[in-house]
Amino acid sequence: MATIEKQYGIDVHARSDMKLGSLLEERGFDSLSQFLEAYRCRLSDHARKRRAFLSFHMEDRPQVQGFRLMASNPRLDIEFYDGSLQESVDSHQSTYVRSVIREKIQRCSVVVCLIGNGTAWRNWVDWELRTAYEMGKGICGVRLKDSRGHVPTLLYEIDAPISPTMAVEDVVKVIECAAARRG
Repeated sequence: MATIEKQYGIDVHARSDMKLGSLLEERGFDSLSQFLEAYRCRLSDHARKRRAFLSFHMEDRPQVQGFRLMASNPRLDIEFYDGSLQESVDSHQSTYVRSVIREKIQRCSVVVCLIGNGTAWRNWVDWELRTAYEMGKGICGVRLKDSRGHVPTLLYEIDAPISPTMAVEDVVKVIECAAARRG
């Protein structure tokens, strides 16, 4: 991997002795060129079916419902999961809720943060993103329609790809980019 990273100027977040075939299989790509297109946020078709966990603020639920409808679009080969929680992070049930969400994130390859006006200030969103990062999941953001809110800090810290729109092609590009960059 060190040779590929040096040759293409990328950081694949993998052991230097990892074989290319193993990396491609683990991240769901068929070839190095496809992986590189995804890494650079230029792959506009899914390489493989992706499972994505949706992280969002409850006030954005109506737009999130619309976003979920994208799964029925033939250009998207994706399944969406989310926590859809009513509980506070520090509630008496938070330990149980965290374990349920942790399991859902574990089953996904990518976490998509749906960015609304208040998303950056939500404790659950922050916890979900940090948990995904610690698990080595791909992380990306999609700005919801008419959103002017701040982007959650972790997305900036890890230079996560962020789609400025909910257009299908833009969403596919950031999901594939996150899948390629995960680690």
